[in-house]
Amino acid sequence: MNKAGKTLTIFIILTIVLLVSSTSIGFYLYHLEERLHKNVETELDRSHADGIKLQTQLKDIQNQLALAMDKNKEADQKINNLLDEKDLNEGLRAALKKENADLHNQMADIEASKQKLKADLDDSVSKLSQFQELLKASQDKSKELETRLASLAQTNKDMTAKIDELKADMKPYDQRSPEEQIAGEMVPPGRSGKDKVDLDKIVVNPQDGTKGHVLSVDTDAEFLVFNLGLKQGVKPDDLLSVYRGDEYLGDVKATRVQDEIAAADIIPPLSSREVRKNDTVVLKP
Repeated sequence: MNKAGKTLTIFIILTIVLLVSSTSIGFYLYHLEERLHKNVETELDRSHADGIKLQTQLKDIQNQLALAMDKNKEADQKINNLLDEKDLNEGLRAALKKENADLHNQMADIEASKQKLKADLDDSVSKLSQFQELLKASQDKSKELETRLASLAQTNKDMTAKIDELKADMKPYDQRSPEEQIAGEMVPPGRSGKDKVDLDKIVVNPQDGTKGHVLSVDTDAEFLVFNLGLKQGVKPDDLLSVYRGDEYLGDVKATRVQDEIAAADIIPPLSSREVRKNDTVVLKP
């Protein structure tokens, strides 16, 4: 065999080897690809199943999340309600504290008012007791004054009767004789001072001598009546001083004297207008 045939044979052999190798490799690659395809399909199926499972889990998670969100909202609502209740409770607590403090203050004010009312009541009871004592004393005094008033009324009645008796016994000045006029040292109204007899003024202490009081004053006849008489040592023509308190007013002269009453002429410059009822009359020594 020549060299060309050998080369061709080698070429053919190499070609066949290459073909067989390529075929083997192809088959191998085919089987490998088929196996890989199956594996991929298996993996895809598994992945699809896992995806479906994951979707199911995702839906469950979404449902759980929605439920959790609802629960969270409910919890937030409860928290808000609790916060509102807390604020309300705090407000109520503050209001209760303030009301309690106000009640304490009111109780203190009531207690103070109670003590004041008790003190006022005790004071009123004390004053009522004093008023009752004063009322009793006033009633006793009133009874005493009524008794004295009745006695004074009777005395006044007796004095009035005696004055009326004196007036009835006394003669008017114009009807007296000249001797009686001189003896009485009287100055009739309307006559000048030259007809009167001036007497020296003798001023005595009202605490000394016998004292009495003016019962009445006759401004027309210029004489007065007083509650002293023969029993007190007063005699006709006696001089007496007239006082108002410690003030000396002037003198009078006794003209008509009975046992417990007398009449006296007013000696000028003293005037009947200057003498009042209850003025003091003192007998001069």
